[in-house]
Amino acid sequence: MPRQPRFTIVDGVNYGAISRVLAGFVAFFTVAQLAPLALALGEPTAGRGAALAGFTASIGIGALAALVLWLGGRRAAPGFYRRETLFVGGVSWVIASVLGALPFQWSGLLPNAADALFESVSGLTTCGGTVLGTAGNPTPEQTPGSLLLWRALLQWLGGIGIVLIFVALLPSGSASKNLLVAESVGVSNDGYQPRLLQQSRWVVGVYVLLSGACIALLMTIGGMGWLDAVCHAFSAVATGGYSTKTSLAVFDHLGAEIVLTTFMYLGGCSFTVMAGVLREGRSGLRSMLQTGEFKLYTLFTLATIALVTIDLVRGGMPWDTALRQSSFNVVSMLSCCGFATADFQAWPPLSLIVIFTCTMVGGCSGSAAGGMKQVRVLVCLRLFAFTLRSFVQPKRVDRLRLDGEVLPAGTVSSILAMVLLWLLCVLLGAMVYAFDQRLSFVGAMTASASMLGNCGPAMAAVDPAALAVGLPALGQGVAVIGPNIGPLGGYGDLAGWTKLAMCVQMVLGRLELLPLLALLAPSFWRR
Repeated sequence: MPRQPRFTIVDGVNYGAISRVLAGFVAFFTVAQLAPLALALGEPTAGRGAALAGFTASIGIGALAALVLWLGGRRAAPGFYRRETLFVGGVSWVIASVLGALPFQWSGLLPNAADALFESVSGLTTCGGTVLGTAGNPTPEQTPGSLLLWRALLQWLGGIGIVLIFVALLPSGSASKNLLVAESVGVSNDGYQPRLLQQSRWVVGVYVLLSGACIALLMTIGGMGWLDAVCHAFSAVATGGYSTKTSLAVFDHLGAEIVLTTFMYLGGCSFTVMAGVLREGRSGLRSMLQTGEFKLYTLFTLATIALVTIDLVRGGMPWDTALRQSSFNVVSMLSCCGFATADFQAWPPLSLIVIFTCTMVGGCSGSAAGGMKQVRVLVCLRLFAFTLRSFVQPKRVDRLRLDGEVLPAGTVSSILAMVLLWLLCVLLGAMVYAFDQRLSFVGAMTASASMLGNCGPAMAAVDPAALAVGLPALGQGVAVIGPNIGPLGGYGDLAGWTKLAMCVQMVLGRLELLPLLALLAPSFWRR
């Protein structure tokens, strides 16, 4: 007699199939730790930061978990649909976050469990907020190279994972298709999606090619060693923001800043669109340059750099220094990378408003960047113009279009709902963080926007005496009131529950809100 499935569908959810898919995910994530483990073999094992012990324990637990999940799902009933897809999409982030935190905690680098989990979640979601250098934790300069590589690798996997990793691990068919569509912003329909396997290969090719090029340029033009180059390239392309130094200003190398600025900008572009360039050559490049979202992203980047540069010059900074600082830090925040060469908390109010706007808007859809995404802003702008035309000419027959295609009313409604939901989550997150009484209004609001947008740095209330001194120089920090959660600070001084709440918000933002919220809806668990 043929073997019967070990699991049946319970309450409309195929838990056996979920277990089998999660086994592959855990195995993949466990194997990824072999690279930093190899580097840890040559490091001292004594004292704080015994990375070898941390990676060995994490790999052992990961292998055991993968085996248990595989045994549980090896004879699963067929069927993997939308509900199973959403379940895996949410649970896998929890599993990856815990496994990613084990090397930090068990090596002794971050003994506090909340700190280790925060560092792991911030890496996987490419947020880039860190606890290193705060609350008695070692600085990045005091951290073993293997753990620095693991931080960067978490971001690199998280950056590509948001558009590919689940699709690559799930079986072909509707499950993969649902995840790929879920990673878009809902402005394209299934008819415009190329074959998933072919598209995933091209996206991987673009991602690896950009990473390799960035590493090579950082080693040649940027003057970095191989470890610094790999870590910063992984973070820039994934728009993550983890550095091997407390600040990029430590390098004080214009070539490195130019390279990183370029690749942070590219990391904020759609990998799917860039894959079309790689696949189709000139015609693909023309299509990319004609895309409304790419035009808006580029125009927004140039406009914000110009605006901040002018504002800094008005504040007394030389124009060449102002252009250098604004270009790097504005692109970093717009792409939601989070690298910083200056403590922009002490910049003039106009510059701070621009930085905060960049945190909210983010990069393009289908990229590693966070934020609301440029295409949602573009649709809202088109809708405003459409509404104004209809008000002036009520009898005019017109349609809302994007890149020559008519947008259905349902698509426009879903985009508006997402924008409103995003703003609501920022507000609610700020209310939760405000219970940590050490955070000011500015700190709570900007931290919420940064966590949900996966940007990393936030802003704190600056000491008036620091503002009286003038604009900070390259890499110079300023005194703040309360915990310094700015570009040259960290989140370690916050309460443990605050950091856990931030972990939830980071994952919520990285998964574009709806997949995680769907797991909390009662209708998800009904047949």
